[in-house]
Amino acid sequence: MRLTRRTQIAVAVIPLLAAFATVTARAGSPAVVRGDQAASAKGSATQARAAKPAANQAVRGGKALTSAEECGRCHQDIYRYWKASLHAQAADDTRFQAVFVKLKDESARTDLDQLCLRCHAPALLQGQDYKWEKKVSWEGVTCDFCHSVRGIRADTKAPFVLDVGQVKSGPLRDAQPTVHVARYADTFSSSMLCNPCHQFTNEHGLDVLSTYDEWQSSPYPARSVTCQNCHMRNTSGKVVDPKVKRVASSSVNLHEMPGGHSITELNRALQAVIASERHGNTVDVTVQVSNRGAGHRLPTGSPLRSIVMVVQVDGGTGKPQTASRTYGRVVVDENNQEATDEATVWLRGTRVVRDDRLAPTERRVEKFSFQMPANTPVRAVAKFYYHYSPTAASKTDSGMPFLSVSSWLDAGAVK
Repeated sequence: MRLTRRTQIAVAVIPLLAAFATVTARAGSPAVVRGDQAASAKGSATQARAAKPAANQAVRGGKALTSAEECGRCHQDIYRYWKASLHAQAADDTRFQAVFVKLKDESARTDLDQLCLRCHAPALLQGQDYKWEKKVSWEGVTCDFCHSVRGIRADTKAPFVLDVGQVKSGPLRDAQPTVHVARYADTFSSSMLCNPCHQFTNEHGLDVLSTYDEWQSSPYPARSVTCQNCHMRNTSGKVVDPKVKRVASSSVNLHEMPGGHSITELNRALQAVIASERHGNTVDVTVQVSNRGAGHRLPTGSPLRSIVMVVQVDGGTGKPQTASRTYGRVVVDENNQEATDEATVWLRGTRVVRDDRLAPTERRVEKFSFQMPANTPVRAVAKFYYHYSPTAASKTDSGMPFLSVSSWLDAGAVK
């Protein structure tokens, strides 16, 4: 973990996405099988220590979750994928830390810690480690949290049914581990497992996160395609280190769980085709944009995420002409002012005034016209950038490029 770079943080670190929101667990969730809700929070986190304690340090209060490092001793490939995931970074990402400090500064609510921690530092809640002293508290969405889930219930304050102990739940029916007990749970093959942390409504009724609803209203549920089919697809790896136990399987579910921050996933989701035509001194460019692979809107998640398409036409003069389209949401507060940072979205966002994201399977045609002399060759390029701007200052960032398509017209050519 990277705590040594963060010793100056004066407030305990809790990431944003679960902050100041009410979970909207949907009806029809799997029945409660065993256990009860996670331990309730009884206080606020305080300043974090500069060094995290050993993974096996005892926890006073709640029943502790096991550190992912312990799990990784046997499940090396799975641990390696998880370690590279945003889930593993949920409790110590610097962007989330900065936004949470602002949330704490601007909000008088006393339950903000609990609302955040249930999704971004659930081990802290379970172990009642409000001083952030235990290593597992910093592991974000850690292994033992997910694999202690027995079911999801329609409870806005405690959606996860946990049973922490030697029995670990998962999607395998025939698992026979030697260190702990395995239990099959169909929850792990259902999108309901993702619902509590990817569907949030704030106190003003704004669906800050609507990923689960977007999937549920798409064609994908009828096709039996779940979140896990895309974000935890099978990849090469061993479930268990062969030195511990030999198993026949040579694949594991991808615990890196890539999403919008992944160039690979963005290219799997979005497809673009460009064409250009010349009409005298006018060059018309058409870009067909499709959400071919995402079971939710593109992009999804925070309203401050967007995809920007920049179309550029260059006639070799050194002065290219550009135009753009932005696919995203615009949220305003009660005064109809645009929310340009995460704290404002979560605390004061009241409604969406624009949503031009690409729906699942949607195909859209964008048209542009540029003035260009007929006697010059023309190259038209459409470039796509993924933007996430958690603060107003970051809106000037150029974004992450992930796709480029181009078309060429010879001098005087009519295509």
